Amino acid sequence: MILTEIKKKTLPLDEYINFCLYKFKNSYYQKKRKFGYGGDFVTSPHISSIFSEMISVWLLTFWDQINKPKIINILELGPGDGTMSNDILNSLSKFSFFKSKINYFLLETSNSLKKEQKIKLKGKKNIFWIKKLKNFKKKNLAIISNEFFDALPVKQLIKKENTWLEKNIFFNKSANKLDYIFKKPKNSLMKQIKNIYNLDINTFIEFSPKLENIIKDISKILMSKNSIFLTIDYGDYSEICNDTVQAIYNNKKAILLENIGDSDITYQINFFHLIKLFKNYKLNIVDFTTQSKFLQRLGIKERFEHSAKNLNPMERKKLSNSIARLLHPSQMGDLFKVLIVSKMNKNNQNL
Repeated sequence: MILTEIKKKTLPLDEYINFCLYKFKNSYYQKKRKFGYGGDFVTSPHISSIFSEMISVWLLTFWDQINKPKIINILELGPGDGTMSNDILNSLSKFSFFKSKINYFLLETSNSLKKEQKIKLKGKKNIFWIKKLKNFKKKNLAIISNEFFDALPVKQLIKKENTWLEKNIFFNKSANKLDYIFKKPKNSLMKQIKNIYNLDINTFIEFSPKLENIIKDISKILMSKNSIFLTIDYGDYSEICNDTVQAIYNNKKAILLENIGDSDITYQINFFHLIKLFKNYKLNIVDFTTQSKFLQRLGIKERFEHSAKNLNPMERKKLSNSIARLLHPSQMGDLFKVLIVSKMNKNNQNL
């Protein structure tokens, strides 16, 4: 079905990715997916529940800073199978001094993932699902996400002989396969890109209009009283764009134009883009750091030592390896970045 639709017309790369991942019932994220070891995804919450516990500690710090309101709202973007949501709620319930009511919102567009989340969160109170950010408005709000932006559809453009061309996908009838073709981009797209990147020093651009729209919506939400945004994702910070789009099929890198609807397609986030957008909306960058520094600041090593006391040597080794994966510079520790944004002043580095 997806290939039949793609054959009908030439598609910009981001539309092709949207077809493959989201648009149809047999698109990648609309089908039932298995998370964790042995599945399609192994994200930080699946490596160890201590990761989500550290997010809970961060949420408690935020709650304390805004004077411990009786109701705290949490909105998670792209919650996957609900593992992080469930672990956060379980962790917060263990803090005896935390008596506030929690309203937990999940932004999810995939019906199959929503079903997974409902199973995982069965029995939890005050859980709400939303399909869009527009018009969402709550005070005392923490928006959180982990590996959310890297799954958004993205455009790619290249500069040839001082002319910018956009990558498109079409069905090559003579070769009986999908292929690339480069076309002149819309002026409106180039205007958007110029607001972020210096086109004189770039010969390649990776750019997600969807990301721009989401950041706009998040920025509007952050205008509400006592609101903050925390995102953790795989990427870097650079004024120079690189080609980072990749397809993953059966846990291995694959050809982007093959295994349609069965491959995950991701790209690395350029936090230069995110930070510039948030600053354009007059928001404060509370913190931008590595996952390793963020988790250590919140006490992950101390939490490991406390947990390890009650484990046998084999269990301790397993947990130690999990924490090392989250923190080691060559694994997730430095490759993943943490960005925290708020309208509030930068007055607490623990946030």
